[in-house]
Amino acid sequence: MTTPLDRRRFVQTSLAATAAALAWRPTFASARSLQKLRVGSVGVGGMGAYDVPQIASHPEVEMAAICDIDTKALNAMGEKFPKAARFTDWREMLATMGDSIDAVSVTTPDHMHAPITMRALDARKHVYCQKPLTHSVNEGRAIVLKTVQNPGLATQMGTQVASYDHKRQAMELLRDQRIVGQVKAIHGWTDRPVGFWPQGRPRPTGASPIPNDVAWYNWLGIAPDRPYLSKVYHPFAWRGFRDFGCGALGDMACHIIDTPLQAMSLLVATDVTVECTDSTDDMFPSKEVVRFTLAGNAYTGGKPIPFVWHDGGLLPTPQELGLPSDVAIPQNTVAIVGEGGTFLVPYEGSVVSRLFVDGKEREFAKPTFADPNRNHWHHWVEGCFGRARTQTDFVYAGTLCEMLSLGALASRFPGKTLRWDSKAMRITNDDAANRLVTRVYRDGWDVPMPTA
Repeated sequence: MTTPLDRRRFVQTSLAATAAALAWRPTFASARSLQKLRVGSVGVGGMGAYDVPQIASHPEVEMAAICDIDTKALNAMGEKFPKAARFTDWREMLATMGDSIDAVSVTTPDHMHAPITMRALDARKHVYCQKPLTHSVNEGRAIVLKTVQNPGLATQMGTQVASYDHKRQAMELLRDQRIVGQVKAIHGWTDRPVGFWPQGRPRPTGASPIPNDVAWYNWLGIAPDRPYLSKVYHPFAWRGFRDFGCGALGDMACHIIDTPLQAMSLLVATDVTVECTDSTDDMFPSKEVVRFTLAGNAYTGGKPIPFVWHDGGLLPTPQELGLPSDVAIPQNTVAIVGEGGTFLVPYEGSVVSRLFVDGKEREFAKPTFADPNRNHWHHWVEGCFGRARTQTDFVYAGTLCEMLSLGALASRFPGKTLRWDSKAMRITNDDAANRLVTRVYRDGWDVPMPTA
């Protein structure tokens, strides 16, 4: 990357600015009195095939440009939006469209989220980016600072379930300390990646001819060069590879553990340990337990607390969660264990949250909203017009993903506790691990990093 960080000034400025950024301001879009929000979308296949129509369904949005390295996906989306300019390189899209677009959506493999987002913020565009917002630890802090340095831009991470009513209800209850009291531990878990994509394997060998409809080197982007292999990386199996994805932790933790961590501002880890058996240099383990220690605050009585993550189908026991032994533990859920009970909040909107006190399930009053069943994409658009404060802005999302990226990094060092100094932004007890905090981008794909 270009413009190396002056670490001391960067950290001091970013931490102070992060706190200031929590006070919402109307966006510059409202000052310009936009009639339409002109959006350029990067990545229109896979999840992009869902994101783009959702954004475009807002009556005040015009899809002005679409970009994808796969011309089949690009042309399929182009049939839905025939007036949108088409690109296979997002850098060309930003340079060509210039002030003809007001906002950018990013739905690419994980490793390209931060580079595209940072370039779009530098160009003064509102940004909607799929989760996880970052791939490496330093990118989280960098995006926070770029967001703070560009006031008036509406940002939203694509954790659409964060706008579901049951999640918003749970966040309000936790934020106002109306449930479980002071928090003693947080547990989150998912069934991913089982049945979704491969992990825990050595690097694939061989090569395939690059199809005419795939711009492979644009797909690689910032990642180191490797040969194209048919159906191995593109279009979807990339998530388990360290160069491209963040594993199950990056995929699902943003959706699942945001409820307590965002609501109670428990976003700073002091150490992390990963338990796994099949971690490889090229791929994340097929299953793991990730143990963070979170810095305490008023919600924890000032005490540090454990946050434990399970994936690959692993589950905590009822005893770990303070639940009766006969309670069935559902997948894709977060448990907030407090002095007054245990609160289970599911990922899926079709599954209700549950409260257990003294070993028995209890009813609890749920908040109501003036805007129930909120559309996460439309809420971002409303933010672009200055009419709403987004649910998962990049100050929050960058801070969360900095911590999750640290957990992903730690899976390279199974069984070792890595000690994290958030203020200095470094791993203090392992030089090899600390060198991985900052990712080196491939030549030609440099992104200016923020300075104080």
